Amino acid sequence: MTLADFAPAARQTLIRAGIQAEGPTLGTDPLLLALTQGGPVAGLDLTLTTPGAPDRALLATLGIDVDEVHRRASEATSLRLDDPSLWRLRRSPFLPLRVTLSGPAKQLTFNEAGRKTLEVSLWSARRQGRAQATREDLLWGLLADASNNAVQTLHRHRVDVRALWTTLKAA
Repeated sequence: MTLADFAPAARQTLIRAGIQAEGPTLGTDPLLLALTQGGPVAGLDLTLTTPGAPDRALLATLGIDVDEVHRRASEATSLRLDDPSLWRLRRSPFLPLRVTLSGPAKQLTFNEAGRKTLEVSLWSARRQGRAQATREDLLWGLLADASNNAVQTLHRHRVDVRALWTTLKAA
């Protein structure tokens, strides 16, 4: 399992989730958040709040624009955190259930639900005869396990998960 197994838009979604993840593990919540930030996917046009939104608002009251700080830091270092060439996705050869995403100053291990999401998305792509998984496949992977946090988040936002599932199956 590598980033090359995912189409460019899905790859960007995984990287965006890695950038936004807090802590050493990556689960379904950052994946869902990154998926919704990439624009509508299979009829899902939902805006979720980023975990750092309260901090961003607090800094804004002090006159600090977080986006401007990021822009200046990128210009100063010529480094884009979302550059796919800086990120690696790999399955451990010794521990096959361990999948890690590593990038600039980060190494994240997918938790069980996150790993299942990736595996189901790759299975979905292969089942449809595609070499790479798409954003729709990632959504399929998120919806495959009704007990994960992402599905619970969708329920809280009053998303009709059954209708979304039907839309995905039809596509």
